[in-house]
Amino acid sequence: MIDLRSDTLTAPTARMREAMAGAEVGDDVFAEDPTVRELEEEVAGLLGTEAAVYVPSGHMANQLGLFVASRSGEEVWAHENHHLIGDEQGAAAVLSRVLPRLYSGDPWPSDALLESWIAGAREGDVHRAEPALLWLENTFSGRVVPLAEQDRATSFARAHGMRTHLDGARLWNAAIALEAAPSRVAQGFDSVSVCFSKGLGAPVGSALAGDARTVLRARRGRKLLGGGMRQAGIVAAGALHALRHHRERLAEDHAHAEDLAARIDGLPGISATARTNMVLVSTPEGLGAAYAEAFARHGVRALGGGDRVRMVLRQEIRSEDVDAAALAIEKASADL
Repeated sequence: MIDLRSDTLTAPTARMREAMAGAEVGDDVFAEDPTVRELEEEVAGLLGTEAAVYVPSGHMANQLGLFVASRSGEEVWAHENHHLIGDEQGAAAVLSRVLPRLYSGDPWPSDALLESWIAGAREGDVHRAEPALLWLENTFSGRVVPLAEQDRATSFARAHGMRTHLDGARLWNAAIALEAAPSRVAQGFDSVSVCFSKGLGAPVGSALAGDARTVLRARRGRKLLGGGMRQAGIVAAGALHALRHHRERLAEDHAHAEDLAARIDGLPGISATARTNMVLVSTPEGLGAAYAEAFARHGVRALGGGDRVRMVLRQEIRSEDVDAAALAIEKASADL
């Protein structure tokens, strides 16, 4: 079985396990774990921020970004399909008690939309929640958000007194695709979340980066949410190893995604597009789950729903696996 459901399935390498086994540790709640501190400093350096805090999950990193930037009852502006909205169990409403204002279409807001949304706030309408935070995501379902669009949106937010957050769970993929430094992708945001347990292959963790005050508040929020860790250097060592040794190889995943998409595009009922390390397959309306089930019967696991199947390439998937997956999908499509 070739499992392409997600890059969260990426497993630690032998060298990463060695680094974890030999990690120097301390009590991180007391800020005494040297490996965690080293990881946080390296993340901040890569992203061009003053500080960073290591957290157990990307979900927590995102929620802390929201928590430190807003007050109960304020607005957060986001795309209707951002991870914050559809994949975090409504935590924005439960934990920070904010009001999402959502747009659709491209995963970045247009000037016309931004101007229309800010108009009510300018007028001081007491019936309306105050806008607090603009949220972007890069990559977005594998799609790279152009840096010019990020710059435009964050400049608008800054000019109108709003804070900005980037959900950069796959920022490392965006940086590779853009041939840009991670700090350039993170530029202009008050806070940025990054993940170590997707394509980088670390077993645990994400980080939230920003200025020193933002990160200090996030560290307190981490403890409030039960995310304080003790000898966390064992898992932080895996993330540190991943940052130093696995970022550049993400280009291989992108190349494999391009290859797989090219080989299955145009098969019966299938239109396939590669976006960084993802292959998005369009199917006849409502048959996404049926196509994913057919793929699985022939040896390829994928996520399907609506009229789409998603496949994600990762470290363990080699060229021969792409060959086998393409042949399996060809057989599956012929059966449908």
